[in-house]
Amino acid sequence: MNTFGTIKTKIEKASIGLYGKPEFKTYMSQLKTMVLENKDLSELYYIYDDLSKKKELSNDIATDYINESIEYSQILIENNERSLKNVDEWISSIVKKSVNNYKDIDVTIYNKSIKNLETVLESKKRIINTIISEDKAEIKESINLPLKTMLRVANDRLNKELSNISESERKELIELSSLSDKSIKLEIDTLKENVISNLKTSLNESKENDLKDTIENTIKKISESKYDKYNLYQLRKLNQGL
Repeated sequence: MNTFGTIKTKIEKASIGLYGKPEFKTYMSQLKTMVLENKDLSELYYIYDDLSKKKELSNDIATDYINESIEYSQILIENNERSLKNVDEWISSIVKKSVNNYKDIDVTIYNKSIKNLETVLESKKRIINTIISEDKAEIKESINLPLKTMLRVANDRLNKELSNISESERKELIELSSLSDKSIKLEIDTLKENVISNLKTSLNESKENDLKDTIENTIKKISESKYDKYNLYQLRKLNQGL
């Protein structure tokens, strides 16, 4: 099976190539059903976009941001092997060959062996250099991910302009900003308990040592996470994905 970076590259190539053709409507319907309406895969799709664009982050934050994104992506991929295989077979029947526009991201996510450490670090460094760079693009009105994705594909600008949040995310951020410290602490404690419980279940069921290490590290980070709005937002997303 192809990596998700290759799958995503093929989706973008097919979207551009089929746009304006009679078969585009059918293709879009399949893409929506198989990817955009699948919560885990749409989130994975967004993570790949997010790690490939300029964000003006500091080096310290960028490193943590990448590490957390990689760990979460590994969990998403592990839990969605069948769905990913179906998407791969579908898009590969439309686009036979394609370069991988997300090779560095794939390298950091799929290479878990210590033997590939040097290659992983080189790829991670290139990703960091991207997300710490300044984005001078004009900020545009935000719309929900599926519609935005399709508009950007049609204009061959998908990878450059997925920085805007959806309307539901906007509402969630407004709601988060109004929470008291006490409410944040109570919800984070509840989410921590639930997320860690689910991760421990996955840990007990997993037979792969590398995946076990990833899950254990994730549990440790969640246990040590601070009581703030950012971590509450992250825990909500993680809890929804489990």
